[in-house]
Amino acid sequence: MRPLVVHWLARFMSPDAANLLAPTWFMCVGIAGLVSLGVMLVLARRRGIESGIVASAMLWGYIAAVTAGIVIPMTIEAIEHLFATGHLQFRWAGMTSFWGYLAGAAAVAAVCKAERVPLARMADLVALPIGVALVFARLGCFMAGCDYGKVSALPWAVRFPAGSPAWRDQIHAGLIPAGRLESLPVQPTQLYEAMLGIVIVVVAWLVARRSRTEGRAFLAAAATYAIGRLLIECVRGDVGRGIYGGLSSGQIFSLLVLLAIAARFVLNRRVLTTATTLAIVGGPLAGKVQAQPADPTVAADSADPPPVPDTTTSPSEPPTPVFVPPSPPPEPIGPQYPLRPIFAVGVLLGGATSVNRSGEQVPDLSGESLSLGYIPGRFGLWFDLDRLTSAEASHQTAIASVSFAPRITPHLWLGARAGVGVTHVGFMNPVFENVTASTVRLEAIAEIVMNHNWALWVRPFSVDVISADGIGGAITTFQFRAGIAYRFGERGHGPAPAPPPPLAPPEPSPPPAPSMYPTLEGQ
Repeated sequence: MRPLVVHWLARFMSPDAANLLAPTWFMCVGIAGLVSLGVMLVLARRRGIESGIVASAMLWGYIAAVTAGIVIPMTIEAIEHLFATGHLQFRWAGMTSFWGYLAGAAAVAAVCKAERVPLARMADLVALPIGVALVFARLGCFMAGCDYGKVSALPWAVRFPAGSPAWRDQIHAGLIPAGRLESLPVQPTQLYEAMLGIVIVVVAWLVARRSRTEGRAFLAAAATYAIGRLLIECVRGDVGRGIYGGLSSGQIFSLLVLLAIAARFVLNRRVLTTATTLAIVGGPLAGKVQAQPADPTVAADSADPPPVPDTTTSPSEPPTPVFVPPSPPPEPIGPQYPLRPIFAVGVLLGGATSVNRSGEQVPDLSGESLSLGYIPGRFGLWFDLDRLTSAEASHQTAIASVSFAPRITPHLWLGARAGVGVTHVGFMNPVFENVTASTVRLEAIAEIVMNHNWALWVRPFSVDVISADGIGGAITTFQFRAGIAYRFGERGHGPAPAPPPPLAPPEPSPPPAPSMYPTLEGQ
């Protein structure tokens, strides 16, 4: 669906701007992560949960979800290909949301255990952002044309353009000729799941308002998604989901989630019933034990009135004032990093996909990056070396950029970078000549501090525009990267100020001078 959006935007702006603004699947997934993180930070502040822990759990869960959602389907397809052909071949197999949810949940649970945060409390905090992330992710699927529905004559059925997954699958199935410019109308199951995300947001919000039991909002959100996914899977038409015993992998996972939720409620009900029975049976017994007479000697002693302390004081001796020093301010909870290291070096892994060329012209690339930064404050200077390769070409890029990244919490920095550089495009086919092109880069950046020296870097979406005559015009790519960074070299500062002297008790005031006038006392 994205080519149609680009064509529509090109009516109001230049083609390059249209290619840049039309969202891709990777861009939507990156936006989903950033928006969900923002929602969780707002909810954490309202509920009194440390925002640094929430940011750490969210970023680790996001990285685990995206990685597992891509790698596990790729591995399953490679194993199936190995059994069928005897050759192990890894290739892009789409993204499975359930594998992503499982891996993300495991990452969040690990962070909660390390930070000693109740998992049920964190789960309720995640319930509403899950629905938000689902909306953006499925809109990305709609733009990419994946996860489409069955052929349908419904008035809201959509036709995907040539080159889309629905178009290719229908050609392979013999439903349409190879020269057709669009697919047969299919049900927009991606939009169905986007609407399901909105339903999850509403359900999680209502349950969180009415229930005081921790974990209840998350269970309601998970059950809502599982039931909705069971129904939507019935009208899915893509063939890459995996069908086992007449059920798709999504339906199997949905049934397992519902069974786990039902088992939890049954177990809790049994525990509550057992506790109620013990209370009913043990109550009269406890009353009988308490009604038995105690030791008579103890009872007799306890009958005597307690001695009254002598509180009389001499009126001529005023009470001595007691000085109570003020209590020191409470220590901040959690690790504090008042000084951020001004140098950083990191290694990242990522991928790139072209947004203005077809996959046959510019295949997807993947590779590693080395990033060096000087960050004395909110603004920083960077130098990056990237190497991305595909089956047809390699892109080696050197970029100098400037960043702006304010600190959101002691653990989290969010911002953006912009830079210029050069890219050397080397073609695997000797027929084509290698090209050196100018490059402009815009990207969002996130840094989560694990300790004073180590941090996790996430660059959820980055846009590169490569311009040269030898590549047939500008190539715009969308990129995603994540990696580990080491930070060092603190900003210089003077010695710590000397602690204030201890407070001394106030000196007692002198007694009042005798009055020169006689009193009427005794007259």
